[in-house]
Amino acid sequence: MSRPPRLLLTTVFGPYGIRDEYAEALGMQMELFNNQITREQGVHSPRTNFWTFPLYFLAENLSSVFTTVLDFPTWEDFVRELENEYTHVGISFIQPNVLKAKRMARYIRNHYAQTKIILGGYGTILPDLKKIVPCDEICRGEGVNWLREYFGEDPREPIRHPIMHGVAQKRIYGFRDIIDDSAVIFPGLGCTNGCFFCSTSHKFDNRYIPLLPSGESVFDVCHKAEELLGVDGFAIIDENFLKMPDRARDLLAMMERYRRPYSFAIFSSAETIAEVGVDFLLRLGVCLVWIGVESERCPFSKTGGINVSSLIGELQAKGITVISSSILFLEQHDRVSIEQEIEWAIALGSDLHQFMQLIPFPGTPLYSKYVSEGKMIPDFPYAKLHGQDELAFYHPHFTSKEAREITRRAFRKKYNADGPGVLNMALTAIRGYQRAKEDTKLRERAGLCWNPPALRYERSATYQPDEFMNLRLEKMRERALEFRPLLLSARLFSPNKASRNKASRVATLYNKVFRRPTLRERARSFTLVCLAFIEWSRIQLRRLVSRRDMVRQPSTRRVCYSPCSPTFCEGKSLNSLQPLPTAISGSRSVSQ
Repeated sequence: MSRPPRLLLTTVFGPYGIRDEYAEALGMQMELFNNQITREQGVHSPRTNFWTFPLYFLAENLSSVFTTVLDFPTWEDFVRELENEYTHVGISFIQPNVLKAKRMARYIRNHYAQTKIILGGYGTILPDLKKIVPCDEICRGEGVNWLREYFGEDPREPIRHPIMHGVAQKRIYGFRDIIDDSAVIFPGLGCTNGCFFCSTSHKFDNRYIPLLPSGESVFDVCHKAEELLGVDGFAIIDENFLKMPDRARDLLAMMERYRRPYSFAIFSSAETIAEVGVDFLLRLGVCLVWIGVESERCPFSKTGGINVSSLIGELQAKGITVISSSILFLEQHDRVSIEQEIEWAIALGSDLHQFMQLIPFPGTPLYSKYVSEGKMIPDFPYAKLHGQDELAFYHPHFTSKEAREITRRAFRKKYNADGPGVLNMALTAIRGYQRAKEDTKLRERAGLCWNPPALRYERSATYQPDEFMNLRLEKMRERALEFRPLLLSARLFSPNKASRNKASRVATLYNKVFRRPTLRERARSFTLVCLAFIEWSRIQLRRLVSRRDMVRQPSTRRVCYSPCSPTFCEGKSLNSLQPLPTAISGSRSVSQ
């Protein structure tokens, strides 16, 4: 009789951001901000790792299989875990980590020959994957239904959404958890915009696959996370969350009904924001939005006819932090136009900006075009396919290795022009709170009420005080105050005089809105300065000794899912509000 299935879902092994025979250093730190958003900002850069959420999502939705999730293991952790006699091992990886996946798979083949190897993640788009990594199956596309069918389960079963924090570790100026943590929501996969370079769009055939199809289902996850984890802020992992505007409208209606002013960080395209309006985003609780502006010179449908600079300015004026991203080394870029493109991106004035090199990922129209035209560099190492180092294709005006320095210089220009990203976020938060208070008072005097169908404030004969917006104002106030302890460190470690003056102006604005800081707040700021100095010293020493940035490694996490039904999370029970939507089932039994 065959053994019951036991599944290990694992990420590739660490350490990360270290150049060796399996991976590169630059661009592969497992840190989103320090790697490609606040790069070159040194001590001001948030040092943040995020748990590999899709693995927990997959494990949560297998009801009959004993499953273990191994997140950020060392090689020793991985080898030791295999001793638990798994029948199947699923390895999730991105393209640059394919050689790590190769080492893991070969070890399984050599020591556990009967164990089935399943490959998943964005690395599965590599055309020659089976030649590189030994495996039995490759999971491409949406993984929940794939795994359910593979293990003989019903793919029509309701989706169960994990309730968990998104952040594995977080430091700012060397201090842990100075800004409140958030939970993560995974409402859908794919994107219908179909940009020619986008791996996500083409991995899912330019379709959007909703995992949480309604506002009620999203609200249910928020509510459970609030009850179980004590959070009211959420990172929404979705390429274009507002692309289903009715879901977002219904989510707001649920929040208003139950007086729950949750806050969200989202990804969105410019045209979807223009469709629903900034006032809707503010009322919904969007505190941060990532917008792909891509290029001033290359037209995209998602930015067509939209004044991107004005849109970013409006979002910031109303308290919404903006991360913008643009692409360098498009075909039309030469040595003059690429500098103009960089200056245009900086002039947008967004709080944070990502400069990403053009990457012809396999499976995209860009890749097919470059292959047919002979533009791909032969045998370009997949380990460098991450958009922050060398180019994988022949550019008419730049060598592959020149791209590294130009990209680095672009980040440095942004830093010198606008100062630390955390300072910009603080300015947006305090200005937005100040503006929201004034706007709320003006609407009260004018008798304006929120009109959900029209997505705007309108005069009403049956005016009622906007109690929900008052709850939203309190959340905006709390968010602004979270940044206040950072201001002194932002000023003292600023890159130039303009940045120091900016930090002083922001501190003055905080004093105007909230009065002068208390003794406790001052003590916290000075403590942070001491920690920032230690962190700054570590960074400088690392650069002096090895000419590389300091890399912080995420801790390993092991979570076991038993094939049983009790609902619990970290030892807490769910006390339901009444009435509540029931679109999302409870969690499987979980232990760490």
